[in-house]
Amino acid sequence: MLEHFPEQEQPLSALLSMTRHDTLPHALLFSGPAGTGKAEAALTLAQILNCQSPDAPSEPQCHPFFSLRCGTCRSCRKIEAGSHPDIRVIEPDGTHIKIAQIRDLCNTLLAKPLEATHRVIVIREAGHMNREAANALLKVLEEPPAGTFFILTTCQPSELLPTVLSRCQLVAFRPLEQETVIRCLTAETDLPRQQAEAVAALSDGSYARALEMVSGKGGVEAWLAQRNWLFTALPLPGRGDLSHALAFAEVLGRDKEKAIRSLSLVGHYLHDLMVCKLDPGRVVNRDLMPQLEADAARFEMPRLTAMADTVRDTLQRIDGNTVLRHTLEVMALKLMQS
Repeated sequence: MLEHFPEQEQPLSALLSMTRHDTLPHALLFSGPAGTGKAEAALTLAQILNCQSPDAPSEPQCHPFFSLRCGTCRSCRKIEAGSHPDIRVIEPDGTHIKIAQIRDLCNTLLAKPLEATHRVIVIREAGHMNREAANALLKVLEEPPAGTFFILTTCQPSELLPTVLSRCQLVAFRPLEQETVIRCLTAETDLPRQQAEAVAALSDGSYARALEMVSGKGGVEAWLAQRNWLFTALPLPGRGDLSHALAFAEVLGRDKEKAIRSLSLVGHYLHDLMVCKLDPGRVVNRDLMPQLEADAARFEMPRLTAMADTVRDTLQRIDGNTVLRHTLEVMALKLMQS
């Protein structure tokens, strides 16, 4: 899909230039929202570094970066299939990348590559390394084995230790435009244009997130139903009482990831209420315009701003590993008292 993301022209051109001029650093950090092509770019770069027929003609590509590998040789096919012994992909084991995973990697690096011209280590969601794992990786980054390249990916570079950041060259991937997400959704799924627009508007520039909304349990209809429930059940002044607020927090507090996704949607809802007062044409949830207009008329801008700040602060607290249920209860009560 990456070749269909015109937003990534700049990072792909940077990688193209470094590869052609043999200036590729031993450690790269691909940063940007989830679902914007970072993982695919990492594996494509691994193919380029190990392609056995780099001058062989390939299918016409949208960007010359992809033409640096044939895509059909034994090495390219094994990397695409995830079966190349010298291309390692490390991902979080549960919520973190643990030191045992990095130690296992370090032991692997002691031996020579089995097949590759250049060994490539891809560490996805590198910001999820615990401190011990990050320090262990730092030692390898300071003295990398010859012919070994590291590609770390993250949504937030600030999650990494500064010492690890300093050893990597940053390559920034942009959020996708809504029209790009809509075009890809309508091409890859049977989603009607109107539903594709609603999904794209709430995807935060991530095609992976958009696909998750479409292909999750119950499909897009279940996701839209969840969104509609959130927007009507959200505890606000004049809507329900204390028991209603606590019940809302109880439902969201059953699953951390679901709570984060739900609060992201709530953030869009509050943003829409503010936008509705200023520029209705920029509303994200356009299919709910009558409800948004009615809700926006109930609150002045300072109250809406305070509510949005409360939700944003709650997301940060949840990300900081606070007690989920208690954090959500505090948020719900603050919203009702805004």
